[in-house]
Amino acid sequence: MSEAENIDNKEFCTMAAVTVTGKGNISVKPDLIDLGLNILTKDKDCGNAMDKAGSALEELRSILESCGFERDDLKTSDFGVRTEYETVPDENGNYRNVFKGYCCTHALHVSFPMDTQRLADVLGRISSSEAAPEISVRFTVSDPESAREELINLSAADARKKAELLCKASGASLGKLLRISYDRHDVNTYSQTGYGMDINCLRASAKAVSIAPDDIKLTDSAEFEWEIN
Repeated sequence: MSEAENIDNKEFCTMAAVTVTGKGNISVKPDLIDLGLNILTKDKDCGNAMDKAGSALEELRSILESCGFERDDLKTSDFGVRTEYETVPDENGNYRNVFKGYCCTHALHVSFPMDTQRLADVLGRISSSEAAPEISVRFTVSDPESAREELINLSAADARKKAELLCKASGASLGKLLRISYDRHDVNTYSQTGYGMDINCLRASAKAVSIAPDDIKLTDSAEFEWEIN
């Protein structure tokens, strides 16, 4: 091996580096209402259970159309049919499973810009319907990807700032970027604010409640490694 190669290998082996984790934190104001509607129907006959769910779906679509929504605005997030059994004792005290029927569940949701009066109108009409779905209300953002991109930018800026401070404190300078480690994961883009009203209250009044949901707190991080000169 030549003397030059020995010098290169030695420099490579003794190369100094700094590794830091950059973090990004932002607060985003919710601008979208996500209304969840869960239909649950039961019957001894599987076909009848599914027909009941279909009828409830059509009623909900009609209600939403009367509130200014398009028919296809109501989206399915989950659908399933299962059998139900009940454990009962016989005359000897032994327990056995007895078939009760079929249960059909259809989870749906519709999203629309923040408007508490429109939300109240929709809930008021749905509460008096025969569909009688389970209702959930969540507040989120219409452009979650922009929030994720901002978090990544902030994480990168934070990492570089930390690395430069460490180098300055140790009398070194920051060299070229060697490595980035980032594990993309789902970021929860829903506000912690809850919204619940008793079904009887909804039937009695469609009065809007003026609320300002909590901002959505988002955080992300990435690891960076730089060469030190």
